[in-house]
Amino acid sequence: MIESIRRRIAGCKISRERGRLWINIERAISSELKKIPGIHAFSPCERCGLDELRESLIKFTERSLKGERTFALRVNRVGEHDFTSQDVARYLGAEVLERFPDLSVDLSKPEKEIFIEIREKDCYIFDEIIEGMRGLPPGVEGKLMGLLSGESREYREITSVISCWMMMKRGCEIIPVCSDEDSEKAIGAVEILKDFQPDIRLRVLEGDDKMEDVARECGALGIVCGSNIRIFSSSIPVYQPLIGFDDLKVEKIAEKIGIFNGGGKRAFDTRIKLVSLISGGIDSPVATYLMMKRGVEVIALHLDNCPFTDERELKKSLKIVKHLENSYARDIKTYVVPNGKNLAAFKDKCRRKFQCIFCRRMMLRIAEKIAWEEGADGILTGESLGQVASQTLQNISVIDQAIDMPVIRPLIGMDKIEIMDIARRIGTYDLSILPSLSCTIVPKKPATAAKLKEVLREEGRVDLDSLLERSVGNVYIL
Repeated sequence: MIESIRRRIAGCKISRERGRLWINIERAISSELKKIPGIHAFSPCERCGLDELRESLIKFTERSLKGERTFALRVNRVGEHDFTSQDVARYLGAEVLERFPDLSVDLSKPEKEIFIEIREKDCYIFDEIIEGMRGLPPGVEGKLMGLLSGESREYREITSVISCWMMMKRGCEIIPVCSDEDSEKAIGAVEILKDFQPDIRLRVLEGDDKMEDVARECGALGIVCGSNIRIFSSSIPVYQPLIGFDDLKVEKIAEKIGIFNGGGKRAFDTRIKLVSLISGGIDSPVATYLMMKRGVEVIALHLDNCPFTDERELKKSLKIVKHLENSYARDIKTYVVPNGKNLAAFKDKCRRKFQCIFCRRMMLRIAEKIAWEEGADGILTGESLGQVASQTLQNISVIDQAIDMPVIRPLIGMDKIEIMDIARRIGTYDLSILPSLSCTIVPKKPATAAKLKEVLREEGRVDLDSLLERSVGNVYIL
């Protein structure tokens, strides 16, 4: 993170202190910081010593006030002191009121908030918290090839650029590629992306180049493309972070990153059918909702991991499916498949650090079997890049190679806050947080960068065909 900031902002001095990065520079840098992935929020602030805090606060307040009539001081301390944060707020609040008698205190809805952070003997005063890109620091998840092309000429530039931006936000380095005929328009897209990844370079595909081969040559772990591209198979993972978004959501993101949206329609063909892996967690219901909203027919699949979870997890999942049914006045065919014995087999015979990888690969195999029987076009999951140990770019690449069918991940470019906001809005959040036994088979130190050869060698210790046959043979349908 520090190196990324230094590359973007010349001449700055950066220091690290528990939970904070301090950037010392004489000019305004908010516009640059807003475009660096991994920064949740930042504040321009004034630094002073503890013995100077009163005088500095009075001067800061005088400069900061713009006709506000009410205020509140928000004080936070780090370190050992012989006073509390409330002590400081009361004392300094009284000093501000004495100096500015027209002001009054309002702790619930103040017109002006002033923040004071005390760290040992240093104090920082600020009145603005600016939202950053959030997400993960640049490059921590590895490389993806960004495909700057699509079927819809009107929408291509928007969806391709936003898709690349969303994966940058999740810690990916993007290598943009395009066909020769699209190169002129792609240059404009790359210029936009340079704001967020300054060293980005466009690669133009030659006539006989295959995307999968170019991706491997570049060290990319997958391909990211706009949501207007149809669902298709590839020998490496294909990520479509906008696949569950409607036009309004795309427009909002386009405005946020400075792209003018020229309009266009991207409605899905309602004949598309996906098997959705539904757990009792927060993410998979949101992924399912987003695709249902796009007109996709969804078949729910819950993997029952008892005895490593309990029956409350199954009941919670079924409540979530029922809620989605009621929300859309649409029946959702639901499969429940026992998976506990599969997990036990991997636990007993294979290296523990790969347990989550084995589980995800087995889930996809079961889902693919059901998808073929149902005539579905792909598998739908609630994975979000970098959120848990199994959801790193490297691990997802290994997981995807368990099956041939496309895996659709509408949340892949979203962070936890965005996902939880949607869950609350659609009414699944309160169901997802109902108490249940979390999976007890998760290893203490799960693999975060699994190699396919190692995983295949370990899987060779169990009879995968028998496990799969037993699982689908014991399915029950609701």
